[in-house]
Amino acid sequence: METNQVDTTALETAFRDAIVPGKFVRIEYLTDLSEFIKTDALLKRHFEQDGAEYLELGHGELVPLNRVISISGKLSPNFPGYTNYSCDC
Repeated sequence: METNQVDTTALETAFRDAIVPGKFVRIEYLTDLSEFIKTDALLKRHFEQDGAEYLELGHGELVPLNRVISISGKLSPNFPGYTNYSCDC
């Protein structure tokens, strides 16, 4: 039996490297209601508040980093086996 183990350190590094304030990115995340959102947005800033990390998008929305699935195709270590089945239409 073969298992697919994911190198979470490599995922973490690639994911963190994709967080560049001032960069226009495609971001996929889950809302508080577990709705899947995919949008192209400017990453305004990355900050910590009350022990949690957040991304502020260019239009003012705050996204908790633990709900981000991917940034510019770089998967979050919180979602290592995630596969995007949505279309880009």
